[in-house]
Amino acid sequence: MGRRGISVEDASRWVFNRLATDYRARPGYPDALVERLVALGGVGPAVVDLGAGTGLLALPLGVRGIHVRAVEPAIAMLEVLREGAAGIPVEPVHAAAEATGLPPGAASLVFLADALQWVEPERTGIEAARLLSPGGVLAVVEARLGGSPFADAIACLIAAENPRAAARPASRLDQFLAAAGVREVTRERFPSEEHLPPERLEAVLRSLSLVGPALGPSRLLALLASARELADRAGGATWTRELTLSWGRAA
Repeated sequence: MGRRGISVEDASRWVFNRLATDYRARPGYPDALVERLVALGGVGPAVVDLGAGTGLLALPLGVRGIHVRAVEPAIAMLEVLREGAAGIPVEPVHAAAEATGLPPGAASLVFLADALQWVEPERTGIEAARLLSPGGVLAVVEARLGGSPFADAIACLIAAENPRAAARPASRLDQFLAAAGVREVTRERFPSEEHLPPERLEAVLRSLSLVGPALGPSRLLALLASARELADRAGGATWTRELTLSWGRAA
């Protein structure tokens, strides 16, 4: 069972199964962040990516020779990840972050990337601590849209259409880290910027669970039209994010 008692086998109940195609268009993560995770994972036998989605971080780590167990409850997302993982050491795992079924103590690094908002923080923290080997590292990547005129305007537009898109409280991260037994936390920031052509911009917006499946067809079409106008006025869609990496060692 996964969060809120939903079985991972019940594909219709996992919203990300409806987002997998558009999710392919999402910007990836900067090389500096990927290399930082490689360093944090060290030479351990494997790292675990909880809520791996289509593999935006798992696949770059795998290309660098890191054995990644990519845990994802949405089977459609996992199939996209599986396609990209051919020939590299990324192992797709169909499971929820709260109960992975993986062996204990076998991961030098356990991380979530832009997924903390979709898990039960205390249960996932306990599971992450169970997976870590002695001295292992627990890490969370959080993304905040903004930093360019276009990205700032898009963030305001999304928040106006769906108030739930407002910034998430830090308490969720605190709950997760505390449940995992992490007492000392290091925070590092990584800028990310990518230009999105019109069709890709629309796919990225549709992929956002608080936009695509949340707004309904007419409101979504209106938001996409507004996004195109914003991109025209800004001279292009510059998708800018501030990525915050919070990490520490479980007790």
